[in-house]
Amino acid sequence: MPVPRAVVAAVVAASAVPVAVDAAQAGGGYCLLPDHSPTSAPNLIASASSPDWIHPNPPPAEREPAEPERLDFAGFPNVSALDVVDRRGRPAQKVITTFTTNVDKVVTLTSEAAVSMDGGVTFGPSGATPLRESPVELLDGRYFATEYYLRRTGPHTALLGVLTSSSAEAEDWVRAEAALSTPGELLPGGAAHGVPVQLADGTILITVYARYQDTGTYQAEVYASRDGGRTFARRGVIARPEQGFAYNEAALAQVADGTLLAVVRRDGGRFSTLHQARSVDGGRTWTAVSDLRLAGMDCVVRGVAPRLLLMPGGMLVLSAGRPDDWLAFSPNGLGYEWREPQVTYHNRDGVWDTHGSSGYTGVAALGPHRLIQVFDNCKLAGVGADGLLDETACPAHGRFEEGGWYAVKRRLFDLAPPAPGRLDLAAMHRRGGLRVSTTLRWGAPDRPRTRPSAALDGSTAYWSSAVMRDARAGGPRARPARYVLHLDRQYRLGLVGLSLRPGHPAGARVYVSRDGRAWGEPVLTVKDRTDYAMRYERVAETGRHVKIVLTPSRDCEPEIGPRCAMLNEVELYAD
Repeated sequence: MPVPRAVVAAVVAASAVPVAVDAAQAGGGYCLLPDHSPTSAPNLIASASSPDWIHPNPPPAEREPAEPERLDFAGFPNVSALDVVDRRGRPAQKVITTFTTNVDKVVTLTSEAAVSMDGGVTFGPSGATPLRESPVELLDGRYFATEYYLRRTGPHTALLGVLTSSSAEAEDWVRAEAALSTPGELLPGGAAHGVPVQLADGTILITVYARYQDTGTYQAEVYASRDGGRTFARRGVIARPEQGFAYNEAALAQVADGTLLAVVRRDGGRFSTLHQARSVDGGRTWTAVSDLRLAGMDCVVRGVAPRLLLMPGGMLVLSAGRPDDWLAFSPNGLGYEWREPQVTYHNRDGVWDTHGSSGYTGVAALGPHRLIQVFDNCKLAGVGADGLLDETACPAHGRFEEGGWYAVKRRLFDLAPPAPGRLDLAAMHRRGGLRVSTTLRWGAPDRPRTRPSAALDGSTAYWSSAVMRDARAGGPRARPARYVLHLDRQYRLGLVGLSLRPGHPAGARVYVSRDGRAWGEPVLTVKDRTDYAMRYERVAETGRHVKIVLTPSRDCEPEIGPRCAMLNEVELYAD
């Protein structure tokens, strides 16, 4: 039987408060999301798995928990998918789900993490972790995550706990406190919410919501670190308070054209609602906040804790909840229009539509067109003014659709690729149906995912690339930067997807040959293009051999050299 959490011992003093039976439901003007994608675009999600348990593990046999089991709190989940290598040095993916195990109150936070090594299909038992948010990999190879609460140290300064590790395997997290500075006069309170974003120049961006003396309430902001996460300075304000509304939780993503998109929660009305803003200068200035709109729906979008994910295949995903948990998509990766919203999980009690899942979710890419979404079964218990446990959002009365456990679950989704006929190049390579000849063979012991086959692995992480050091570029003996795929037979190719050097201008020429000797003119030419995910171009050529000739880039990482050629990812589609 689970052990009660020590952190909640002082507040677990009474049974749950009954649910009010006359609670009003959302009225006109608010979006009611469908349980399935609209029939006008049925192939956006090609297939989806049923919800499965992450915690408790193993899944409980009983629908409802016993009273002692109700102290096994689990909620507010996050998820990361990290590129690693296994013990034999083969590319692998480590999926880490973290979740909160304390009550929903300003207390010392406690968390657990569960790990999957089979693409999010199954997770092992969870264990204690210092992580609240799941980590991201930085360009220097470290794994990085922030804690949650800010600690004000002066009118213009605060401290935020940060966690770093040199290895996703050892998980030897080192805690430090980063110093935050802001031109405004801070009040106590505030938190860092969301997944950090690292720009190509190494700047780490985090989103924070903080209170200020002049307004007395929260606004959503971006802080930037130029020293690897030791110090952060406020770079810009995403959304300031207005007319009784405050902005807090913000999701930040660098989208397909390199601009920054923020989706922000606004409080102050009847329900929390979602809004968005955009920055074209790295987060320094932002467009006016506008209502987030779903294509074909003239309504206000409710939601909390938004999450943004740019898939390797170029689609931008929005995850949020309350009521229910849901996904929406921007096929062009820009987020100007959100299509095909779909409820992915609900666990209502039939009394109040925000009773059940908290609406806090996490998303991560498992491949170019596959993602995992994690969510909780019921909002964590709070603590009332009387100091007693308040479980009104998850009462033990047996009326929930999915039961009253505090649980963390997941679903896997396959997004429709940009065209039919995708060749699974990685699988072909593993079974010998594809041979690669290339000059992109640079590697280093601390870059284990950098290898020729990394261009086929479905990841657009920076170091999951095929790389060539180009120390003699431009000279008479300069090596050509080429990557040639020798397929198992002739294919009529209709679409080519490429991601070159992420975040940096780069160029390439693509050739197709029937015999591997006569190449002719390029079927595709890319010049000075900056990629953040794969981009797709139509071609019409039959052949068995595909050659990609890359233009070397300048200002490469010192460990590589002043110039390099990089192929981050390639996809081929055959008619």
